[in-house]
Amino acid sequence: VKEKPAGGSSNTPVVKTYAVGEAINYNPTTNQKCDSPTSTTGTKTGCMKWYVIKDNGSSVDVILDHNTTAKVAYETSGTYKEYAQASIKTQVDSDTTGWASGLNPRLITANEVASITNTSTFDGSDGTWFYLDGTGEKKQTKASSSQGASPYAWLFDYTNECTSNGCNTADSSTNGYWTSSPVSDYSYYAWGVNSYDGLDHGIVGGASYYGVRPVITLSKSVIQ
Repeated sequence: VKEKPAGGSSNTPVVKTYAVGEAINYNPTTNQKCDSPTSTTGTKTGCMKWYVIKDNGSSVDVILDHNTTAKVAYETSGTYKEYAQASIKTQVDSDTTGWASGLNPRLITANEVASITNTSTFDGSDGTWFYLDGTGEKKQTKASSSQGASPYAWLFDYTNECTSNGCNTADSSTNGYWTSSPVSDYSYYAWGVNSYDGLDHGIVGGASYYGVRPVITLSKSVIQ
């Protein structure tokens, strides 16, 4: 994108600022923008839809709109480990094999979810959950329940029965996805985003609830 500023060079680039929640269609294998994305749980390649979680100036952090793995344990030992040492990283690495270099695939953090949803009361230590669109002191009163009504539908789309909690499209194969963050007062819990429009904890050794939804960093030079 280029425009000619008054009294300036016609070659001065205009760098777009992306809003949180803005959609981008991108193919991580070819490292290109694309059309007609696939949003099916388990899809790991081809044109897929992503949502901006942070604008970094020259790049954006984006999260996939579906899980690349439906359900998997965070850490098979049953005790929380930092993301770099946890078995979930092996799954993330496997799911993103063949993607372009420099994307740095990872899991979203619980603090990023709290920031996106303006949840200033969250501290991550004691297992106090919140609704993404919640109201009240600790955001534990549900604000929306009809299909598509949650302003954060894009954060929990393609999860089990989520349409009754405000998402756009449900998928019975998964109940949500892991973050990389521990519930620090409990060594066997980690935080996850669930189908109830919430950030809640899960038992790290449990393989029947949360899955993998990668976050990557995209250079704006690729997507503009």
